Amino acid sequence: MSEVLDKFMQGMSAAVLLLNRAIERQSALECIVLQANLIDGSLRIGLILKTQLDSRSSAIDDSLLQQRDSDPKIPEKEIYKRCLQVGIVDKSLFDELSAAYNKRNKCIHRYLLSDIDYDYATELVFELAAIRDRVDAVVEQLENQQTELGVGMTRTGPTLSKEFLKDYASKKEKRHNL
Repeated sequence: MSEVLDKFMQGMSAAVLLLNRAIERQSALECIVLQANLIDGSLRIGLILKTQLDSRSSAIDDSLLQQRDSDPKIPEKEIYKRCLQVGIVDKSLFDELSAAYNKRNKCIHRYLLSDIDYDYATELVFELAAIRDRVDAVVEQLENQQTELGVGMTRTGPTLSKEFLKDYASKKEKRHNL
C-alpha cells in the first residue's frame, strides 16, 4: 500500500472511531461533519477503484487522497460530479448527496444565521447515515469487481480485529488529540 493511501485509510479509520464517539455523546453537528468526511472519502476511494477497473491497473491517483496547501483543491461537489460522470453513483444518489451537502453547509456555516434548530441537524444525521450506507454499498461492489477480476488494489486477506483497526486508526487520531 502506498504511503499516501495508508495515511488516508488511517484517517478514514480515525473518522469512524470519532463518529462512534460523537454518536455516543449525541453530538449531531459533530456527526454531520464526520459523516460528510466519510462519504467524501468513500467516494474518492470509489473513483480510484473505478479508474483501476477501467484501466486494468493498480495505479492510485494521490491527488484524490491528499491535499497539501499548495495542491489544487478537489471539493466534495466535484467528487460527486466525477462519480456521476463515471457511473459510480446514479442521478438519484447524486441528487441526495447534493441536497445533503447543502443541508450540511447550512448546519455548519449558518447555524446561527438560519431558521434551523438542533432537530434539523439531528434529522440530517440519519439522512447522512442512509446516504453513507448507499455509498459504502457502491464502493463494496467496486471492490468485489476488483477481487473477481484480479485487477486493482483490492485483495482478499485475513479478517481484521477491532483491536487492529483501533490501533491503525489511532496512528492518525493520536497525532491530533487535544
